Amino acid sequence: MLKPKNNVYRGHPIERVGHGKRAVFKTTINEKEWSATTELEVKTAIDVWIDEGIEP
Repeated sequence: MLKPKNNVYRGHPIERVGHGKRAVFKTTINEKEWSATTELEVKTAIDVWIDEGIEP
């Protein structure tokens, strides 16, 4: 049985949708859905939102 690919970063759950090159990482920042092609881009957006208050 496969485990869901959920990850929590600084209180925000990051969900991996798809697999391989088609994978997209999604999260919710300030009640808006945010997605990016790499997990690092999502984590950077979360850091910017929390540390600087700037919406990605």
